[in-house]
Amino acid sequence: MTGETMKTFLKIILGLAVLGGIAAAAVLFLTSGQREIARNFVLQSSAGQYDQARALLHPNLQSQFTVQRLREAFAGVEPYTNVSFASVESDGTGTRLTGSATTDSGCASKLSFEVLQGQIIAFDITPLCRR
Repeated sequence: MTGETMKTFLKIILGLAVLGGIAAAAVLFLTSGQREIARNFVLQSSAGQYDQARALLHPNLQSQFTVQRLREAFAGVEPYTNVSFASVESDGTGTRLTGSATTDSGCASKLSFEVLQGQIIAFDITPLCRR
């Protein structure tokens, strides 16, 4: 390759890298609200803040999970202190998040959430970290 060809090639590679970075930043920005909703649900439900956690659920899911049912489901759960999502997929039908949550004692749970228009429409926390 000649010097000019090499410079052009490097400019193209640099341009693609910048575009990729911008796209990644856009995805993070556009899904930050959904990540926060799912994160808050995990933290609040495991800390006994059932009213706040339930408010994050879609009305159809709220009808299935009364405050009492959430209390029963999360009874004896060790509070999670760290929540992270390794995979976030967003399309016209909502956002799917998968990740993990850990407690201070080191127990870990796998997380799976679906969020639509700022409301949780499905979730799974497996296994729950019991005291």
